[in-house]
Amino acid sequence: MDPHEIGNVMGTAGLDYMLKASEDLPVDFMMMLPSCVPATEFETSGAILHAEDLRPYYRRNRVAGLAEVMDLNAVRSTSEDMMTKLLDANTNHKTVDGHGSGLSPHDNNIYRTAGITTDHECTTLDEAKDRLEKGFYIHIREGSVAKNFDALIPLVNKKNCRRFTFCTDDIYISDLNEHGSIDDMVRRAIKKGLDPVDAIRMATLNPSECYGFKTKGAVAPGYEADFLILDDLKEFAISSVYKKGQLIFDKNEIKYSYTEQSAGDMPNTMKLPELSEKNLLISSQTGKLNVIEVIPNSLLTRHIVMEQEKDSPYLLDLKDDLAKLMVIERHGNHGDFGIGLVKGFRMKKGAVATTIAHDSHNLVVMGTDDEDMLLAVNRIKEIGGGIVVVTGHKVAAELRLDIAGLMSSASLEEISEALKRLEKASGTIFDGVDFNPFLTLSFLTLPVIPELKITDQGLYDAKNSRFIGIDETENLGDH
Repeated sequence: MDPHEIGNVMGTAGLDYMLKASEDLPVDFMMMLPSCVPATEFETSGAILHAEDLRPYYRRNRVAGLAEVMDLNAVRSTSEDMMTKLLDANTNHKTVDGHGSGLSPHDNNIYRTAGITTDHECTTLDEAKDRLEKGFYIHIREGSVAKNFDALIPLVNKKNCRRFTFCTDDIYISDLNEHGSIDDMVRRAIKKGLDPVDAIRMATLNPSECYGFKTKGAVAPGYEADFLILDDLKEFAISSVYKKGQLIFDKNEIKYSYTEQSAGDMPNTMKLPELSEKNLLISSQTGKLNVIEVIPNSLLTRHIVMEQEKDSPYLLDLKDDLAKLMVIERHGNHGDFGIGLVKGFRMKKGAVATTIAHDSHNLVVMGTDDEDMLLAVNRIKEIGGGIVVVTGHKVAAELRLDIAGLMSSASLEEISEALKRLEKASGTIFDGVDFNPFLTLSFLTLPVIPELKITDQGLYDAKNSRFIGIDETENLGDH
């Protein structure tokens, strides 16, 4: 488990919560320490974790290493704090995960030289081949949004399969419940023609060796008796599961008893400023407005410029497929907010707000009606974080995420039902979008992904590495 998100909201208190909440279960939850908190300097996080904050955690036996290193510049420029984090992990003989989105072959050389040994960001065969040649473990990723399995599985063969594993990386709980996780990828790999034994190794022995788990991943003397029994090898139909020799699942029935434990009361992380409709006013002194345009099923966006009457409040015209967008700092640091316009959601009414907003997880709200937007913000504050859909000045659906505004203490069934209600409500405010509007909204706040994004500090032009005003049009290059 990688507590990057809760670390950005709560710091070490978030790490401690994850460790405590996952104790004494018939599942091994091993932690990778978050390497980049905050992820960037272009947004305001709830915490900062330096090397000295992480170092004591290496004494815990459930800490397996340093999580995805996403700050290429810090590695390339040998920043002192990043070098210390890498040195601490390597000195403690722990694995270091990469996060090489868009890295060049030379960048991959730098990462490997720094002791980074895994990567889950390969999206093409060429990217995977380069990393494979340089000794990376390649985690083939298949989540709810990022789907790389079909593109990468053709590279796997008898000679190289020991350097591949599977991972999910952002998967909706409803998808997890319906399709499974790594087990589903094993089934798909077998159907693609991979030897069933090799596919199973990629899910068991390979990751165990990658992360230094010397007593896991195989059925043999000296290994823990963690194994499963199949009804059918090629279909990978699981009949029963054993954990440390104890039967815990048999023929669709749970065989262990578990009393829910409290990991301690979680503080309310919603520390929002008071807002009014005045804060949602948009106007232009230049006659131009900068707009974020979403690209369906992609983290990338386009930066477009729109004509607007000078010095007049901008009034939304739904024919333009535009909505207002606001990101509000919610960690109690300064309460600032960034405001903008977004195109491409086909939003016809209402508002949606969420505290899942990568990477610092401030509150992001989008809407066509100012009153609905403010109601969504206030409702999020009341429930301690989550996802809220508002239409007609009423809350239409919500999912309460009472743990740092990121996770829910409710049961899987309750969460799945809430997600269904959100999906139904979203159908009333979005006009037939062919992408997940909630996930797409949560990534509009990720300033390291081109072209134009928004944070609590304002609109960020990733192409030119600078903040811009909503009506600023200077130095826009090709735009």
